[in-house]
Amino acid sequence: MGVATAVPPGEPQGESERPLPLRQRKEGEAVLRYGSPPLSDTVRGAMGRRKQERARDWTSGHEPRPEGAAWEEHGGELMWVAGYTEGGAPYGLTVEEFRLANERHAGDAGWARAKSVLKELLELSSGPPTRAEVGRVRKIAHGLSRDIFAAEVELSPDRDHRSGPYVVLLPRPDADDQLDDRARKELRLCGRLSHLTLPFRVPAVVGLYPESGHMALVRGFVRGIELDPRAGRQPGIPPWETLGQIAAAVHGLDGALFEDILPGSATRREHAQAALSVFDGLDGTEVREARAWAEAHLPPAEPSVLVHGDLLGQNILIDPDGPLAVIDWEYARRGDPAYDLAIVTRGVRRPFQVERGLEKLLDAYHRQGGAGVTLEHVTLHELCLVAGWYRDALAGPDIYPPHQELARLRSLLRRAQGRIA
Repeated sequence: MGVATAVPPGEPQGESERPLPLRQRKEGEAVLRYGSPPLSDTVRGAMGRRKQERARDWTSGHEPRPEGAAWEEHGGELMWVAGYTEGGAPYGLTVEEFRLANERHAGDAGWARAKSVLKELLELSSGPPTRAEVGRVRKIAHGLSRDIFAAEVELSPDRDHRSGPYVVLLPRPDADDQLDDRARKELRLCGRLSHLTLPFRVPAVVGLYPESGHMALVRGFVRGIELDPRAGRQPGIPPWETLGQIAAAVHGLDGALFEDILPGSATRREHAQAALSVFDGLDGTEVREARAWAEAHLPPAEPSVLVHGDLLGQNILIDPDGPLAVIDWEYARRGDPAYDLAIVTRGVRRPFQVERGLEKLLDAYHRQGGAGVTLEHVTLHELCLVAGWYRDALAGPDIYPPHQELARLRSLLRRAQGRIA
């Protein structure tokens, strides 16, 4: 089943949204942030609305809370009142008894499993005689392979001041076999990044803990509101500018720095050539033309860079009082920076729901120091992504039928050919 894995010696233990490596920047070094007063108000308002939306969206995934007409305050303590004695004194369950009863009857509920992981790993990584008191657990998001829960944790004694909010990335029952390898990679990468001076925040990782046949990852909570990739949804925040900033900063890190902990390619061209294998076994005029176009527009054989691998808006957090944050490094690798931009635009006709969205993204990327990536390089990876979706649709039930994915590939190819012409 495996054993718990904490951060390697000398690397930071889990912490809340307090100090991250960015706080150690030298005077005058830049950070990526949005901080003008009107914009700060906008983001704070969005954070408040998002909190309300999550409360509605994930109620079924939260730990039950003590609420309802049966709860009354007596003697300064909240109590679920089952009845009253002849003398008028209430009897029933205290909040603590209510929580313990819920845990006993929770079964496989995600919040109960996440609470157990938090308590066990934080006590283990802190060493005896530390006790971890876990507050109410809330489900805050979910992904393809993991559900994400958060809770406040109070450690006693807390010599290293580690009490605060934590997040558990809890494997789902249908998680793929490669999840544990990706989780170990994410743990090592975040630990490595935490020692670098970066213009963005990264999660402070605690460690891994075996749970239901997979490894759950525990990290510090990262404050912020997710970037909305649709133009105009967050006033004053053009999403292509934010994504261009973050992508340029991530790609500024040489892939050789992570060669011992990350998979990938030695050069950008190797990454692109490997991506072209998605066309193997596919047939048809559009498929052959798309592959030929991609092979004619390979990137140069320059050294690879750090690639996030899933640079979507949901993984970029905006905090009006601090730098931008980048989370969920599960799919990180060494490779071609154009791949990260293709993940953002995905071959759609109007990225960000604006005209020339890809061009806007590339312009922002280049202005922020991103270099060597052209429209054709991004389009190559877009073609490979869409070809992969077409292949998956042919293999079995998919979100879209094969003919629709093929039409998407055809449309993207025609746009690419038209730009060159």
